[in-house]
Amino acid sequence: MTAVTIVLAAACVIVLLESTVLFVHLGALRRLPRVSALEPAAWPRVSVVVAARDEARDVGAAVASRLADDYPELELILVDDRSTDGTGERAREAADGDARFTLVRVDELPAGWLGKVHALHRGVSRATGDWLLFSDGDVAVRPGALRRAVAHCLAQELDMLALVPAFLSGSVVVDAIWTVFLRGMLVIIDPRKVRNPRSRVAMGSGGFNLVRRSAFERTAGFEDLRLETGDDVGLALMVKRAGGRVDLVDGSDQVSVPMYRSVGEFLRGIEKNGSTTATIPLPAFVGALALLWAVVFSPLPAVALGPPWLRLLGAAALVAYTAGEVAALWRNCRRWLPALLWPLGALLMSHGLVRATWLAKRNGGVRWRGTFYPLEELAAGRRVKL
Repeated sequence: MTAVTIVLAAACVIVLLESTVLFVHLGALRRLPRVSALEPAAWPRVSVVVAARDEARDVGAAVASRLADDYPELELILVDDRSTDGTGERAREAADGDARFTLVRVDELPAGWLGKVHALHRGVSRATGDWLLFSDGDVAVRPGALRRAVAHCLAQELDMLALVPAFLSGSVVVDAIWTVFLRGMLVIIDPRKVRNPRSRVAMGSGGFNLVRRSAFERTAGFEDLRLETGDDVGLALMVKRAGGRVDLVDGSDQVSVPMYRSVGEFLRGIEKNGSTTATIPLPAFVGALALLWAVVFSPLPAVALGPPWLRLLGAAALVAYTAGEVAALWRNCRRWLPALLWPLGALLMSHGLVRATWLAKRNGGVRWRGTFYPLEELAAGRRVKL
């Protein structure tokens, strides 16, 4: 048995184990509609705080869906963060004079803040609810979603609920890229540990983070996350560290968010992530990424070049990995065909991460939403560690 054969066999076994972990975590990720929860005698007031910048394309539909929800105690606060495309006007038109809607305009970003985090911070100062729902300006919900989420929180005595939305792109290639991301997150994050109060694992969702106000006030708030690009995860970590109970639930049939509509949008959209990976020396980062994908792609040479037993092992690993990609995408948005393009998605995801890292290193920082942030400043403000 040659060294190459041993390496390929070991890599295939790793792929099989990783795929097993994925399906275990998928099984542990409960769907919101399937959670049985009795409606409370009185619904608590919920303040939906939405941060939006240059979201004129989607904000109208998002606002309309929020106000069309049947939640009885709702206020919607949309913070228009320095938009130049008429986002605020589109949102106001969609609200059509609804008294539950408040528009807050931000014209200047204070030094030392990311725009979205500052917008959420401003929204909290205007909120009157017993619960705070933090979201983005392009996120749409189905009627009843907030009732189900609040009822689940009250029944389970939660302090924070993060819903995984359906990610919609309209592009087969972008779907293939996003499937790789979804699979990776599902392997890393165990929903059972998120809802286990004795575990330190926590997870948030930028599209739907519902937090009990009293629990939020026990944390340092958004001031502590003012330069954290992963603010949604940072919030979940803060709530859990303050003794709060957190849960991660599949809300893909209740909440949706339009993702990147092209590969170019994807590449530009993940440039901010370079601020995290740029702290790793570029050769080490590229080497680690190459090693990861060498393991992922190991079933291909095993099937093509190995002895019969290795070909069988490689085929099993290839089928398991592909099945995981299909399951992740189907679970999220009821599509499966783009998942078969996962090799292309993996290569484009790698390209995007390496490009973002290189740009951040070359420029000494990240330009995001019209503002330049030096790497030193972002590193000092980071609260979510790799």
